[in-house]
Amino acid sequence: MEQLKENTYQTPCFRWVVLIILTSAFILSGCSQELDVSLHKDARHSLDRMKETPGISFLGSNVIPIKADGQGGFYKASGWLNNTEILYISNDNETSSSLHSYNLATGQTAMLYRSGQPIITAEISPKRDKVLIHSSASNEGVLTIIDLSGKELYSGKIESYEMNFEWNSFNDDLLIVSAFTEEWDFTTYLLDLKELSLKEIQLPEPFVRWVSEEVLVYQQWDEDEISLQAPLKSFSVGGNQPETVLEEVYQFDSAGKYLLTIRVDEDENPGLGVYTLSDGEMDSAASFTAPLLTSFSGWVVPFYDLMDDGKAFMYLRAKEQGEADLYDGGFDLMKYRLGNNKEEKIFSELANEPLSCSPAGEMCLYGFQLEKVLNIDTKEIIELVQ
Repeated sequence: MEQLKENTYQTPCFRWVVLIILTSAFILSGCSQELDVSLHKDARHSLDRMKETPGISFLGSNVIPIKADGQGGFYKASGWLNNTEILYISNDNETSSSLHSYNLATGQTAMLYRSGQPIITAEISPKRDKVLIHSSASNEGVLTIIDLSGKELYSGKIESYEMNFEWNSFNDDLLIVSAFTEEWDFTTYLLDLKELSLKEIQLPEPFVRWVSEEVLVYQQWDEDEISLQAPLKSFSVGGNQPETVLEEVYQFDSAGKYLLTIRVDEDENPGLGVYTLSDGEMDSAASFTAPLLTSFSGWVVPFYDLMDDGKAFMYLRAKEQGEADLYDGGFDLMKYRLGNNKEEKIFSELANEPLSCSPAGEMCLYGFQLEKVLNIDTKEIIELVQ
């Protein structure tokens, strides 16, 4: 979503500096993940694999694995284009990459884009009709956006050591781009695909989430105090003054058009996380609790994803509270339905690894390279690459 937790208390600056350092290191490792998954690290989705996953099958219902070609080949998956097609990156050699669509039901593949530089990440737009491609050339980040036919819609370069992106779920012609220097100073930009413009904007923090077409939220950390939770503020790209949304939040994220917040009562129950999904008006659509593991710098929030066209929330759940370094109980994969507030256990004894679920919620990609397929109906785990 990849692993951040070290130090019980940390300053706001230290939080995201460590995040980016680990993100960069992870991209270069054999277990590289997408940057969006790397950001889930900051969201405290940490914990090394404690138990082996259940047995893996190549005979999963309606899934045809990708055939490995033995030369570069599959690098990592990037998510779902629709209920049967996924997007994945292939390393052609040390200096070039390509982006492919792949139909799990038919085994058909198509190359959408070839880059002369290594592709770091590919992010699918909320409407699933465009793809942002981040490739790197020295200290320059190359941004390219294509449609699903491979047609280039936008291309530009930003001087950066690392970058972060946030699609607008309410208008996916808009993206926030945060570019970091090697000293971890940041500059934020608003990319408007309709106007084909990239303009610098002033944001208080580099990591933000959209809650409407014009409004972003961020955590406001007090640099003079040590705290694990901070107020959640809203900020309009139109320039309005920030407003307080919630007083104490440990972690926040966007899940489709919902805002996800995770809060902890440090006094009454410091090992229990309160998950809340809210709409743009901050009306609660769902709220539930789950045990959290403590770590060096706070709590470990396992990976999650919204699925079933926003009707269900899939998340990994520790079996009990405890210390992350000592925990070996594995994680249950839970499906929480927003309509009736009911949940069911889908899998047991999984490791805490990233999830990306299909729109209808029939399958999820799983793993640090999204290299496995979870069949929700048959309870099978299928290797994506054979």
